[in-house]
Amino acid sequence: MSGFLRDLVLIVLVLVLLALQLVLNRYVSWLSMLDLPLIAVLYLTLSKESLVWTVLSGTGVGFLQDSLSLGAMGMNGFTKISVSFLAYLANSVFAIDRLAARWIMLFLASVVATLMLFLLRVLFLNREEVVDVKQLLAMGLVNACMGLAIFYLFDRMTRDSND
Repeated sequence: MSGFLRDLVLIVLVLVLLALQLVLNRYVSWLSMLDLPLIAVLYLTLSKESLVWTVLSGTGVGFLQDSLSLGAMGMNGFTKISVSFLAYLANSVFAIDRLAARWIMLFLASVVATLMLFLLRVLFLNREEVVDVKQLLAMGLVNACMGLAIFYLFDRMTRDSND
């Protein structure tokens, strides 16, 4: 698959995940702990290995998620950019191409993104909230397991037939 076609397929898959996230949040409330846009941004970060691509994808996905949600504008965008930048740095230091490394990265990214959103809501929206550690860990587990499946699916859809 050529580079341009591969990038186009990735963008379409990310848009499908954004739409699926919107539908899941609206109609299947018990799956609201799943953060599909975060998984998509992390895949884009690991697959392209470019800092510019990381910032652009985090900005674009975060802005689209903010515009489709009822939350304050910019919070998801800031979170996606920050977490994807940390994943980019981790990928430059460690080889995140193995299954266990990807699972750990997805788990930690989910926990950090949730804590970052919590902190932004407390600081900028003046909300009084409490962190539920069990729910935080459950979100990390769900996102890590689902993220591995989505990474596998994206790898299968975008890899060359010669590989």
